[in-house]
Amino acid sequence: MTQQNFHNGFTLVEMSIVLVIIALLVGGLLTPLSTQKELEKRADNAALLEQAREALIGYALINTRLPCPDTTGNGLEDAPCPNNPGPPTGRLPWITLDIDSEWDAWGEPHQVNYVVNGAFTASITLNSAGAGVNAIDIHTTTGSCNTANNLVATNVPALIWSTAKTDYTLQAPARVDEQDNANGDHCYVYRDYSTILNQEFDDQLVWLSDNILFNRMVSAGVLP
Repeated sequence: MTQQNFHNGFTLVEMSIVLVIIALLVGGLLTPLSTQKELEKRADNAALLEQAREALIGYALINTRLPCPDTTGNGLEDAPCPNNPGPPTGRLPWITLDIDSEWDAWGEPHQVNYVVNGAFTASITLNSAGAGVNAIDIHTTTGSCNTANNLVATNVPALIWSTAKTDYTLQAPARVDEQDNANGDHCYVYRDYSTILNQEFDDQLVWLSDNILFNRMVSAGVLP
């Protein structure tokens, strides 16, 4: 009877081994689950930014121009656009665009930022151009700004972006690629999401192509 109980039960050593295995399994699942949640949030944010881009196109079809940024935080465009060096920057004028994008997918205080080529805030024609101080260029690294290297897009009419979960410009040292997106000049960085130490980057950006904008406006009969 004693021998049977010994084989049917768990010894303390066996129980300890089981607990260690369970702990290892749970620990191994935690990171993938947090990563999955992060990726899902980024997908939600990408959809939000895409909605904003479509709203800009819709606004241009109705008004034959793009809106100025919101510089006062009330959700409305502040026209005329700021006359600062470089393209006008501020928050996305979500009320003007009739969309629910006061904050990005992470919520307050993660705002949705908006940069517009000033040439497109006047009446748009097929000759609307974006050279000079109004130019918006997108590169894969800060070091490529003001060059033709690692160029993703150039002279785009507008760009929408958010810092996403983490604003790495607030970290020490500040991550230079994210810092470049926040400094309000004409050069922006678009590259892969990264959590590598001191090379972190999680900004999310979408931009409006002038060719796509012109095509949509011509198709709608807004432009000849």
